[in-house]
Order: sequence, then structure tokens, then C-alpha cells
Amino acid sequence: MTTFKFFKVALIVVLVSISLIPPHVNAEVTCEQITLWVTPCIGYSVLGGVVPAACCEGLKTTIAAKKTKKDRQLGCNCVKDLAAKIPGVNYDRVNEIPGICGLLFLIRSLPILTAPISLF
Repeated sequence: MTTFKFFKVALIVVLVSISLIPPHVNAEVTCEQITLWVTPCIGYSVLGGVVPAACCEGLKTTIAAKKTKKDRQLGCNCVKDLAAKIPGVNYDRVNEIPGICGLLFLIRSLPILTAPISLF
């Protein structure tokens, strides 16, 4: 599969995921917002290379938006669900992104993530 076709498929997966995610009541941040903010990280998560500035900005925006316990739980579950739908995601690369962006996360992302409160 060419790189262009891969990104086309990945984008379709993200867009379909957004449309299938039920709205979360009483959360200040939606999973759709988080998905849009972290979408620029997909390329690096799968293919490596250079982490785009838009990926770092998306993570910073996501972290800044986490005001409540419910928001943090939603963020964790959203990222976990999104990563599980991306073919070829490399979790070692996913775990490198916060450090590359100058952010501190207290846990590592794994294929099976239990969404602890301290993620964001």
C-alpha cells in the first residue's frame, strides 16, 4: 500500500470513528475534539520520521482542555479507542511523542490501556 493510500485509509478510519462515537454528557471536552487535536500525530505513530508541530500543539491543547476527572477519563478512553483503530500504529512511537513535544505523561500508552486518571 502506498503512503498516500495508507493516509487516506487512516483518515477515513478517523472520520468514521468520530461519527460513531456517542456524545458524552457533562464533559467539557468531546472525543471528537480530542480526535481532531491528535490526528496530526498519526503519521509519526505509524511511519516514524519527524513529529509534526501540529501534533505537539494538538497534545498541548488536549492536555489544557482536561479540567475535570470526567474530561481526563474521556481523553484517555478516546485516545485508546482511536489508536486501536489505526492499522500499523507503533506504541513505542506513540510513547515517544510526549517527550519529543516537551510534555510529561505519567504512564505509557499500551495496546490495552486501562485509562487511569493520571494520563493527562
